[in-house]
Order: sequence, then C-alpha cells, then structure tokens
Amino acid sequence: MDRITFSATDCNTNETISVWLASVLQFALNIGFFKPFETFKLNMKEIRYTVTQKLFTLIASIIMGCEYTKDINEILGPENLAANMLSMERFPDQSQINRLLTRTDEESVTQLRDIHNQLFTEHSHSIHSPEPVVIDIDQSGLSASGKTYEFASKGYFPNKAGKKGYQMSVAFAGEHSEIVDLYLDPGNTHCQYRFEDLLSSITSKYTEHLKAGKLIVRLDSGYGSAENIEKLRSIKGLKFIVKGYSTKTAANIARGVPLSAYTQVSDGAWVYELPQVEGGVRVMLVQFLGKYGDLTYTLLYTNISRKKLSAEEAFHFYNDRQTIEAFFKMAKNTYGIKNLRTSKFYGIYTFLWMVAMAHNLITWFKVIKLDSTELKKAGVKTLVKECSRIKGFVERTVEGMQVIIPPLSKLAKLLIEALSKPKYVQLSFLF
Repeated sequence: MDRITFSATDCNTNETISVWLASVLQFALNIGFFKPFETFKLNMKEIRYTVTQKLFTLIASIIMGCEYTKDINEILGPENLAANMLSMERFPDQSQINRLLTRTDEESVTQLRDIHNQLFTEHSHSIHSPEPVVIDIDQSGLSASGKTYEFASKGYFPNKAGKKGYQMSVAFAGEHSEIVDLYLDPGNTHCQYRFEDLLSSITSKYTEHLKAGKLIVRLDSGYGSAENIEKLRSIKGLKFIVKGYSTKTAANIARGVPLSAYTQVSDGAWVYELPQVEGGVRVMLVQFLGKYGDLTYTLLYTNISRKKLSAEEAFHFYNDRQTIEAFFKMAKNTYGIKNLRTSKFYGIYTFLWMVAMAHNLITWFKVIKLDSTELKKAGVKTLVKECSRIKGFVERTVEGMQVIIPPLSKLAKLLIEALSKPKYVQLSFLF
C-alpha cells in the first residue's frame, strides 16, 4: 500500500493520472463500495481479467465520461495508476467490456439490483436524512436506431416518431441526487407498468420516513389514474402529489368554475382548489394560458394538508419535478446512456445499473469529499466532462507518491484546494 499526497507545483515526470478518477476511486475503496460486487457471478471465462474487474472498468469509464465503449481505449488506456488501485496492471480494452455486456442475462440484472440495494441502504444520504424526502417517479425513452436490438419496440420517443427503443423507469431522490431504483422495458411499455414495482421499492427503503409521515412521492399525469391515486392513498404514512391522468375531466370541471375563483401562481397559470370531501384527497384545478390565447386545464391531487402546503405552494412543489427531468437529460448527455452499448437487452440493462451506481458514488463523493468547497456546487457534467481531464503528474518516492497538479485553470485550482485540505492530504492507493 502506497501513500499519495497532492500539491501544486511544477514536475517534469512523464507519468500522469486523472486526479478526478483517482480521488473518486479512492473514496469508493475507503467506503467499501466495491465489496458487494464480490458476490457477482457470471458464466464467463476469466483469463486476464475477472468479471468484477470488468464491471469496475465500466464504473471507471462512466466516472470519466466515456460516451461509447470504444472511448475506454483512449480515455482509460493511459490510466494505469487508477487501474492499479483496482488490482489491475491496466484497464481491459473495449472488446473485453463488449463481451461482458453480451454475456449478461436476467440473473445478472437481478444480482446488480441486489448490489445496488445493499450499497444504497448503507450509503444513501436521503435514507439517513432526518428531513422529509421527496421521491420522483418518471419514465424516459431510449431510442434504438438499428434493427438488431433485442426487445426494442415502437413507443413514445419525443421528436422521434415511429422509432423503436426502450423505456427506462426511475425513482429519483432529487434533492439528494440519488437513484433509488430503475427498470428497463421495451419501448411500448406504459409508465404505469412499473408503478407498483417502484412504489414498493421506495416504501421498503424509506421505512422510517414512511412511519414518520416524511416520505413524499411526486408523479406526473402518466401515473395519475384513479386506481393509482387510490393505491397511493391506501399506504399508511405516505404523502403524495400527482397530476391527473385525464385532461378532459379537468376541462369539464373548469366549466363550473368562474375566473374570479382562481389565484394566479405564475405567468399564464392560475389555480383553484375544489371543495374537499371529508376524509378525501385534495384536488386542485390548474388553468394555463397558451401562447395563442387558448386555455388548457389539469388537476393536481395530494393528501398533504393545507397547513403544510397551500394550493399555490402545491403548484410550485409539483413543478419541482424538473429535477428528475434534468437527471434524464444529464444521464443521456454526460453518461452517454442514449448511446446504447450493445444490442443485447440485458447488456443495456447491465450498463444502466452501472450508471446508476456510478452516479450515486459521484453524488456521495461530492457531499463528503467536496463539502465546504466551490466544487460542491459544480454539476455532474462539469466534474465528469471537465475535471476528469485535469491531469496530475506522479512523482514516486520512498515514502509513497505525490501527485502534482499544475494550477493552469480555475478548475485545477479548485481541485488543489479541495484535495489539499487536511482531511484530503493523504489517500491510500492500493496495488
């Protein structure tokens, strides 16, 4: 075991390392992030690399922002020190990773879900937060352009009418930026198909919040059927807010509501709360003014009391669902999930699980290691796409290794500041 320190000065050595990758991997080793993967089994020959080492390579590629599997050769190829930390001389090339993804199956996905659940239970900040936790559930499409993609089917893909692909359903703790659970299905799968699966996963993970009435689920209109609302209502302790499934029902109700009854909540939006049936769910009618002067209506349903959430507050609280929509956008453009790594369904599913766990790892690293620094406010895109490219020069000594970071940019200076604080001075690199 060697020791590594960080400093800002000049160095002429040719050995370099991505300081971002090394720091995140060291953090992962320190918290035992990789240990649950030891149980992963796959019927695959292990000659130079084990199956788990290939999974670790996938995680490293996600941390470094590889948009395609082929990027592993170029981006991870020079990162020998980082590979050493994971007990490899160097990272395997793309062909090894392709074979791994091709060989994974339904059992592989089940194992990865179990590993994720174990890691999430142990390290999630939202689970251990004493404050109320809001979980968003939503679905996003992943289009597949080729004809050989397993189980791909036509479905709803924005701006891609007639395309085939898959639907990814996610439960996301937005304030904490943690992926709680996910599912992958063929493109023609309606979001309601995974509603109970995700709801069950959420309530089983946040048992203490549920008991204390501090668990809130937020859902869009795709989940807003009367049956689903009744299901939400039947779970003791669960709070929810959901947009109604039918816009026709909202428009019919609006016919009997005068304009003077509404309260304006934003430019072009007004809200009116319907009289509540005793013991029932609160219902709010929202009126929107379109750019051509047309009016549209929707309903919001919630069991959160007026004392804690007024109608106006409910409107804005529901619109905060943008956190999960922003996550989907980031995952597609930063982690590259829109670029399907294989045509095999369970290979795609496997990759998505690795993205979920890598994302949570980055989130925990930010909260713990970048606390009280400007980089804590940095978005994942900045860290993965820009900080990951900052190189440190490695100087080997009798006492260990020193990583020297040239302060050539603002981000490099911020990294130096974060890593040179007393609690970051020494990191253990395993070989």
